[in-house]
Amino acid sequence: MPLFEYRCQTCSSEFELLVRGGDVPACPSCGSASLEKLLSLFAVSSDGTQLRSRQRLGTAQRQQAKHNQTEREFYKNDHHDD
Repeated sequence: MPLFEYRCQTCSSEFELLVRGGDVPACPSCGSASLEKLLSLFAVSSDGTQLRSRQRLGTAQRQQAKHNQTEREFYKNDHHDD
């Protein structure tokens, strides 16, 4: 019994459903059968993937901190038209 991810084309709800043999899936929010099957990504957890994930998070946090510093400097030196 595979688990699939769907997006409802009627109400845009995204959800997972366990689909058996000849079952026709329907949106749990609105009941529509007009669904788009989404590409499901499987989860892999290993020391290597966890390390890369932490590295990406660290890079994103450094970029955000740099952006925040630049923004603070801009407002500190605000170009007020007095």
